[in-house]
Amino acid sequence: MNNPSPDFSRFKLSIPKALGAAFISVVCLQLIASAVNIPSLYWKEFFHLSLPLSFLVGGGLAIFVLIHFAQTSWASIVDHIWKPTSIALIFLSIILYLLMLPFAEFLGSMVPTEGSSFLENLYKNMTETFEMIFDYKIAGFITICILAPIIEEIIFRGIVLRGLLQNGTSPYAAIVLSSLFFGLAHMNPWQFLGAGFLGAIFGFVYYRTQSLWLVMFLHALNNTISFIYMMKYGTIEESVSDPNDFVGVTLFFVGALFVGWTIFKLTENQQKWI
Repeated sequence: MNNPSPDFSRFKLSIPKALGAAFISVVCLQLIASAVNIPSLYWKEFFHLSLPLSFLVGGGLAIFVLIHFAQTSWASIVDHIWKPTSIALIFLSIILYLLMLPFAEFLGSMVPTEGSSFLENLYKNMTETFEMIFDYKIAGFITICILAPIIEEIIFRGIVLRGLLQNGTSPYAAIVLSSLFFGLAHMNPWQFLGAGFLGAIFGFVYYRTQSLWLVMFLHALNNTISFIYMMKYGTIEESVSDPNDFVGVTLFFVGALFVGWTIFKLTENQQKWI
């Protein structure tokens, strides 16, 4: 009697295996991507091509390896990329992100940029890396606003978070863990807090909708806003909101909790994770 074919859409990741997936992602997105950029050290014009190419190669390799590591298939990932969702949920998810953005910027501002030579050098290296994009605007836009949202959401929501949820991990523990891995992948404490928190928001939306394209859109919206501000002010230090406006940040956060609760209620009868 023939054994039934495995259901690759039901892949599962234990917490240790999810940590391994995050490690694979960091190696590919950081080390492999950096290797692709090596020629630009000697030929600066090559950076116009190597910046998006490096992220595409590193991210593509990460996805390829993780699909086999998680014992799933590309078809199962694509199924969630094109998962339909309602206009109401799209609108509420955008509002949720916008209301949570001030708190994310507040968290990022909590990490000092001075006080120790280690922090000062790390912050300097980070700002120099980002501000180098001023000379490669098109390459920067393609990488930051298009490739990063697609690739990172496939990895951290479509594989890591989904695998944890399908393994039976508590949904909110799975969201927190995947967002921590997402924050750590940025390799600096400022984005660890800010990006990690936004990763939790994207994770919540994905958990309730199972729609990867929706969280890709939210991620792209966030990165595009940051990119526009960076181009407008010539620095990465400008923020959309005032992190020191505690009253404003708190009011927006409370409003976001209400919107998140509304999303939760609207999706109560939708397909559940197994």
